[in-house]
Parts: sequence; C-alpha cells; structure tokens
Amino acid sequence: MSVKFDNEGFAVESGYTTVYVVDEQGVFTHSEEQFVSEGGGLPANAVLDAPKPAKQGFAVQRVGNQWQYIEDHRGEVYYDKATKAEAAISELGEIPENLTALKPTCENCEWDGDNWVISAEKQAEVKAQKLQQFIDGIDNKAASIYSIWTRFEQEYTSRENAAKAFKEANYQSEPSRFIADFATKAGIDNKTAADLILVQAEGLRKLLVELANQRMRKYELKKDGLTEDEMQAIYDDIIQQMDNLAEAYQNG
Repeated sequence: MSVKFDNEGFAVESGYTTVYVVDEQGVFTHSEEQFVSEGGGLPANAVLDAPKPAKQGFAVQRVGNQWQYIEDHRGEVYYDKATKAEAAISELGEIPENLTALKPTCENCEWDGDNWVISAEKQAEVKAQKLQQFIDGIDNKAASIYSIWTRFEQEYTSRENAAKAFKEANYQSEPSRFIADFATKAGIDNKTAADLILVQAEGLRKLLVELANQRMRKYELKKDGLTEDEMQAIYDDIIQQMDNLAEAYQNG
C-alpha cells in the first residue's frame, strides 16, 4: 500500500512507496521502493509520478514538476567539421553545429556542408606529394644498393685491370697479387681466378646498368592520368626489381 502525502509533501503515515529517481541533471535513472517515515518527505532526487516512456535518442528529464524529453547523445562519437578530430558527446541536448556523425574519409578531406570531400586542388597537391615520395624512395633505394656494390670500387678496378693484363699475356706473365692471392684463397689456379674476376666485373657492370634502368623508371610515375593505386603498383614493382638485383649480386 502506497504512503499518502499531505499537500506539503510530508507522509501522513510510515511505509514504503515507489519513487522515481533522477540524477544531478534531472534525468530519470531508475525506480525503487523507499521507506518514508510519518511526517517525512522524499529525497530531492526522487518524485512520485512516473516518467514518460523511454524514447530512442532521448533522455527523460525532470524540469520543475514536469517530465520532458531531451536529446541524449552522450557517449556517442562525432567529428569536428573543422579539425576532423574525434569528439565524444558528454552533455545533454542537440548535437553542436560544429560536429557531424560522419567519419572523415581521409586525412585530406574537408567538410563541404553536407559531406567530407577532397577538393580538386587538394587532390592535385596530395598526388604531387605522393609522386615525390615515390621518386625519393626509388632514388634512395638505388643509392643504398649502389653504395654497397661500389664500396670497394678502386679494388675492383685494380683487380679487373690485373686480370685483363694477365689474360692479354696469354696467362703466361707473373700474375698480380690481386690474382694470385685470390687464387690461393679460393683454391683455384691463376688462370681460373683471372677469368672469374673478369666474369664478376662484367656481371657487376650489367647489374649497375640494370639498376640505373630501374631507377630511371621513376619517370613512368609522371605519366598523365595515373591513379594513386597505379602509381603505387609501378613503385612497388621498381623496388621489387631492385631487390631482385641486390639478391643477384649477393648470389654472385
């Protein structure tokens, strides 16, 4: 049996009654049974009349002596139209004008009033930046490989010249230490060592030419009408071909 209250809100008898509890913003949270002593009243955050039924996207709020609906987007994620930064709603009420529920499509898009878009100018700027990144990546890759292949360039040249001279002498002259030492360490004769030096030198020249050819393929990226995906595919292939050359060098 519910407790009766007088006109001033005090219980005329002791007992339990159903109350509807609100939080500090007046939003209904739950109902519960509370014991009220005769002459006592309800706590400030509880009322006797039932709230409006739940409604999607709204909170039921107590304002004065009335229940009302108020938009409730608390905990939902939105995005700042100017900065694209993620923002979580923490207050009751309508979504602020500077926010949208639409997630930015990429870091270069801008809000046009209805959607996230990339302007033609921005697209051109982004594509130019991407092109330069690809070109720099190709040049840096080639430079890295070249620095390994040519770090003993003077030694390679001297060894090759010695091998040429030995071959031109029909392998009969006194071999240079470049040949003799190599032959001893490799466990082969001087003629075989000289021929192998010449083969390796010619192989390195071919690799250098092919590395240069791959590096110059960067101009393929400048063809009109290429999409970013097509540019990426060309770049990936060039880098892969350079890696193959580096592996070929490693394998002799």
